[in-house]
Amino acid sequence: MTSAPPPAEFVLYSPDGTVRRTGTVSPGATVAELAGEDPGVLRYAVVSAGQPVYIRWTWPVHSAVTLWRATQGSHRELPTDWGSHRDIRSVRSAPVASFVAADDVSPCTISLSSSVRGCDFAVGVNEETAEQLIQLTVDDVEQVDGVQRFVLRIDLRGLHFADALRGVTDEWTAESGDRIAPVPEFARQPMYSTWYSDHQHVSAESVEHHAAAGAQYGCRAVIVDDGWQTDDTARGYAHCGDWEPTSSTFPDMAEHVRRVHEHGLAYVLWIAPPLIGAHSKAWDRFKDRTLGYVDGLSASVLDPRFPEVREHIVECCVRPVRDWGVDGIKIDFLDTWAWPNPAPVPDGDCETVDEGVELILTAITAELRRLRPELLIEFRQDYVNPRLWQFGTFLRAGDCAMDAVENRVRTVDARLLAGDRAVHSDMLMWHPDAPAVAVAQQFVGVLFSTPQVSVDLALLSAEHERVVRFWLEFMRDHSDTLLHGVLNPVRPDARYTQVAAISVDKTIVAVYSNPIVRLAAPTEVMLLVNGGNEALVLLEGAGSAPVELVVSDCSGDEVSRTTVTPPAGLWAIDVPVGGVARIERV
Repeated sequence: MTSAPPPAEFVLYSPDGTVRRTGTVSPGATVAELAGEDPGVLRYAVVSAGQPVYIRWTWPVHSAVTLWRATQGSHRELPTDWGSHRDIRSVRSAPVASFVAADDVSPCTISLSSSVRGCDFAVGVNEETAEQLIQLTVDDVEQVDGVQRFVLRIDLRGLHFADALRGVTDEWTAESGDRIAPVPEFARQPMYSTWYSDHQHVSAESVEHHAAAGAQYGCRAVIVDDGWQTDDTARGYAHCGDWEPTSSTFPDMAEHVRRVHEHGLAYVLWIAPPLIGAHSKAWDRFKDRTLGYVDGLSASVLDPRFPEVREHIVECCVRPVRDWGVDGIKIDFLDTWAWPNPAPVPDGDCETVDEGVELILTAITAELRRLRPELLIEFRQDYVNPRLWQFGTFLRAGDCAMDAVENRVRTVDARLLAGDRAVHSDMLMWHPDAPAVAVAQQFVGVLFSTPQVSVDLALLSAEHERVVRFWLEFMRDHSDTLLHGVLNPVRPDARYTQVAAISVDKTIVAVYSNPIVRLAAPTEVMLLVNGGNEALVLLEGAGSAPVELVVSDCSGDEVSRTTVTPPAGLWAIDVPVGGVARIERV
């Protein structure tokens, strides 16, 4: 009996040559260093022999205080190597991790190319050596000319972590080429969602009510969430699978969509194509074509490796646009297709689930874009993989009802890895009796994304109406900077204590838990948004020329207006919580 061949070795080194490490790669795979324009970025081409590729090495990262990952929510940590495994699929998360020091510099950012559909991406502290152990297992790669090839990228330039992540998305963008879905401009404008306001009790009447009110606040679309397809309101998905409107609450879908369009709003319809329930008409046809049952959803997950499953799903997703006139679809529960260790299906025509999913999404978007060139497709975190860029037009933060801090973290995380794709907040909601500042904090938390609102706008108190109108107007007026400026968040380990967006002539800084704002250089206009809990912001770097300082409260009402020359050092500015200080050169 012959023993298995030993792993192959390859060498990694720091840009100045002071650190050299030997990594290992599984037998049968090859690793070749690629030349690059920047010596601080190491790139290795890895070619597999049709088997999973295992890559392993250690690296000293002395200054890191946290590890930024594609989808992490509240988890800000340096994981241990035994607790760091992440199963990444094309429908869940993305193959990237960035070490971040207390000064926001990334000493090391690791990523894989967008050709990778599936991998285990483990980066964590090795307790024996006090170094970082990187263990990558790549098991699904898109084949090009019969070859499974991907690139391992290691960025050692010591950039701000946001710049390091922009380098990753720039490379993914170059790899994707013209496959990236175009983003209609109105995908970056406020939308109304029915989920928190109506849940599964949604109806044609309630949607038209919300559309009329939303239009008065400048919303450009209404997103009709779960409930349109069932009379069951128990939150489960046992009735999913047919994707036909229930006659009791949506008796004439095409006419209903037309009435929403009369308010000037686009119509986006929720659908969860992976799910099929035992109470659906399609159940008997597809019950033997599922990956398995999910207790928490009361439904099974359709297996996309079967062509008849794909045909059914495509028809269900195309029908709303073709037959009812909707303008886009909100595709949900994609991550249920990230099924652990699916059994082989000899009578299927796809080798992997991810391959089948991409065939479905390709067919859906091709037909829908033929019908609607400015098609809207919403994805939700954790569907952030670059392989999905060719399908979705906007990405919504994961569910975090009424949690302004978590919404802040999730929208910023999504922005850092989205390239130029539109990022939306989770739906904003608040109690009818909440103080005005609490309403403002919902908007301030998602300032660098497109807001989705999900409260009954027609029933707002006069106080809440002023707040909502002010912040929606603020986000529209400054969208060029907020959504297209250079995004510089601070301290990811502390859930972003500040976030800045900088354009040519404008700087906008949202202050959350660190009141000291230090600008590298002043711009023509500087806006300081107080998202903290003290009515004070300290500014350094405003320049020495006279400026006009205008301070407003959380409703946009002017509190003070003065012309002043900023002092040297820290400038203490009284800004109400939830308010804004506008500083403009005179």
